[in-house]
Amino acid sequence: RRPAVWWDPGLPSLDAQRLARGVALNATIKSALVVHVTRGPWWDEAAAAVRVSLRRTIDRLFAPAGADTAAIVAAILIGDRAGLDDDLVRRLQRAGTYHVIAISGGNVALIAALLLLLFRLTTRSFPAVSIAMVVALVAYGWIVGGDASVERAVTAACVYLLCGLAGLAPAALDVLALVAFVIVVGDPLAVIDVGAWLSFGATLGIIVMASPLHRRMMAWVPARVPERVRRWIQPGVALLAATIAAELTILPVSASVFTRVGVAGLVLNFIAIPMMAVIQIAGLGALVVGVWTPALAYPAVLVTHLAVRALLGSASLVDVVSWLSWRVPPPAWLVIGLFFGAGVLALATAADRRRLRFVAIIVFACAAVVVAFEPIGTGRSPAAGWLRLTMIDVGQGDALSIQFPGGRSWLVDAGGSAGDLDVGDRVVTPALWALGVRHLDRLAFTHADLDHIGGTISVAGNFRPAEIWEGIPVPPNIERQRLHDEARTQHVAWRELQTGDRVETGGVEVDVLNPGPPDWERQRVRNDDSIVLRFRYGRAELLLTGDVSSEVERALPPADPRWPLRVLKVAHHGSRTATSQAFVDAYRPAVALVSAGRANLFGHPAPDVVDQLVRGGAQVFRTDTDGAVSVETDGRELRVRAMSGRTWRMRTWVSP
Repeated sequence: RRPAVWWDPGLPSLDAQRLARGVALNATIKSALVVHVTRGPWWDEAAAAVRVSLRRTIDRLFAPAGADTAAIVAAILIGDRAGLDDDLVRRLQRAGTYHVIAISGGNVALIAALLLLLFRLTTRSFPAVSIAMVVALVAYGWIVGGDASVERAVTAACVYLLCGLAGLAPAALDVLALVAFVIVVGDPLAVIDVGAWLSFGATLGIIVMASPLHRRMMAWVPARVPERVRRWIQPGVALLAATIAAELTILPVSASVFTRVGVAGLVLNFIAIPMMAVIQIAGLGALVVGVWTPALAYPAVLVTHLAVRALLGSASLVDVVSWLSWRVPPPAWLVIGLFFGAGVLALATAADRRRLRFVAIIVFACAAVVVAFEPIGTGRSPAAGWLRLTMIDVGQGDALSIQFPGGRSWLVDAGGSAGDLDVGDRVVTPALWALGVRHLDRLAFTHADLDHIGGTISVAGNFRPAEIWEGIPVPPNIERQRLHDEARTQHVAWRELQTGDRVETGGVEVDVLNPGPPDWERQRVRNDDSIVLRFRYGRAELLLTGDVSSEVERALPPADPRWPLRVLKVAHHGSRTATSQAFVDAYRPAVALVSAGRANLFGHPAPDVVDQLVRGGAQVFRTDTDGAVSVETDGRELRVRAMSGRTWRMRTWVSP
């Protein structure tokens, strides 16, 4: 089957997602005994064997000091980030220092410096040293793998060394352009590789802006400061200038791809970059010595461990001062174009054309503010007086956004999966931003199954809901415990709903139709304990049924002719255990919404259920075929629009 993709507002197209994923098909098989692994080319197998050997040595030497230490050393020395804990990665990303554990120009420069020192001890021949360094750097790049940052750094170093043999001193921009050309020719898909964007963008920013920034910042140092002191502060100012230049250049990429920006890295790089250098040098020393005599490697291992602790400890600053890093919606393409266009114009404008340069700098600064803080909303909120329900495509799961006429926003469920992907952060959050949602007033999970509650933790962190709603609590459930802890940390109110509860907001009446009061403490999640919500606005009624079975559906109130514009969110993804013929005949929905994953293994929605809905006169919209579906109503008319392009309308001529 095809890999999972999501068809939602705020996400790339389906083809773009598949192209970036790099996997054509997924499959399942009952036993690994019938799997035959074909060996790759000998050079790939040899590089993999070297990495395996190095990884085992790293684990043997550094794991006693801590799993994090071994994982960080493996990431910095051989580019193996598989051992990194997800929480650790998120902490470094929030702190803006994740780049130090991804092999890039700084790592390759250190390797080159160590190689130069080593080879100069054995020979004074410059050509021999240059050729030996080229061979060694290519071998290093071959061993650690083909990430864009590694390819860029190794190729650039080799170009400089080979040009030096020819007596040439190439300009940095020319080398960067040549390296980009070589990499794209070798791998055309590098143009959509986010790692390549970050690597080349940061390098371009340092080349173009770091020196002018450094000069300007040193000019601010008072003239009375002694020259000796100026020499001491120059390296720090240079590092700050390079960090600002790199971060500023990749600002739109960070906002667009990671939807996160911050200023913590400007401070923390003064710790992270030196600690990365210590980890690399001491880690290499421990590897070299530890291969022969592990006991003698202990001092280097200790130094490496302390450097890792300092690196990870520095990231804790963001936990204390959380406003140093914040989430932002992806900026509009027009803003990104203005950002880069004005930046290029400001740098390329001659010094005597001050007015043009000043205007370009002002436009650049304004675009940077919009990218970093998004003061103007880019999402499309519903029109005044309209209620909008959006069934977000989260694959095999549920996520329903409700935007009220008064401007309030709710979310019922947030999807979730058993894999590493955080659906709440990577799918639901961008979709909500694209819908114009910036804050959630209520976050409800119908029940604590993973495909309903899994994404709620990230959504709660990104949108800070005023209240979190649940039905019958299941204290042993791990996902529910995590969300409850997050709510307590954020000081979010927690409310348990039961049949008969009612809320009114923006002229919309919201009734809780299930669950009833529990008669025992639940130890496991039950579908029939799902929250069932009914929204009434004018002549329109929206019924959200969670995963309840046909038994619970029989107890729900029948259709009321006073609300003829009826929308049903089909229970349990269209399973045969729900949405019986009797319920369809009793409720008679005009629109039926089914949230199910493409080619899911459960066969949802069941063909019998779909046939019953169609025979009952319902227009059926499904996330597996239509993507996200939005239903809008002003109380007199229903408008349905799907990502697939399908639309449908219904109007009642009787005033509410």
